[in-house]
Amino acid sequence: MNKSILRPRDLAFVEFVRRYRLATNHVVATQLLPGRSMNAVAKVTARLCSAQILNRYVLVPPENYFRLGGKAISTLGVSSRLGESLGPQALPTDFATLIYATSGNTRRRLTGEEVNQYMPWLPGDLSHSPYCVDKNGQLELIRVDLGGSPQHVARKTTQASLDRLDVPQISELAAATRFQVVVLTTSEEKAKAISKALVACGCTDAVRVHIAVIPRLSFLLLRAH
Repeated sequence: MNKSILRPRDLAFVEFVRRYRLATNHVVATQLLPGRSMNAVAKVTARLCSAQILNRYVLVPPENYFRLGGKAISTLGVSSRLGESLGPQALPTDFATLIYATSGNTRRRLTGEEVNQYMPWLPGDLSHSPYCVDKNGQLELIRVDLGGSPQHVARKTTQASLDRLDVPQISELAAATRFQVVVLTTSEEKAKAISKALVACGCTDAVRVHIAVIPRLSFLLLRAH
């Protein structure tokens, strides 16, 4: 892996997209090019696409999202799948996680390599979900509402939480208030309904749960259906 092939600023884009699995011009403007106009940001990402450093796909028309391009993939020596378009479940999951993790600059999403490095004891089937770490070192399991009923979201969240609490190291983190589950949903109204359903499922007795609203998630779910 010879990162020196890429210019430092281009490498920053590549590392960002690798971490979050996608980027948009709006997120690039706040995270990588603060103070630049959206027109200027769009010119930069267009150049990166022309140079095959990024790939462009449709998010919600007319907005696009970006994945790694062929040059970035070969430079990093990573799977070509990181350059492909995201599927109907992966796209809203990764988009919502991106918006949540980059809001406020107080946390970051863990890459797959970091999950394995920080949690080598985590069973493989539990390692593929998005995880974040906040500025205080708290581990967060991210669950994204993909359009099911509040009761369905609560049941899935409860099961995912219990699966992880069966891992002694995560149980210890939870007991020390260093682990929480984050549910990302589409509206304040649905957040309240999910919160009520989680209490009914007993999830909040076992682990701390935070519910955050990502309004634009609803557009992706409408597109998927």
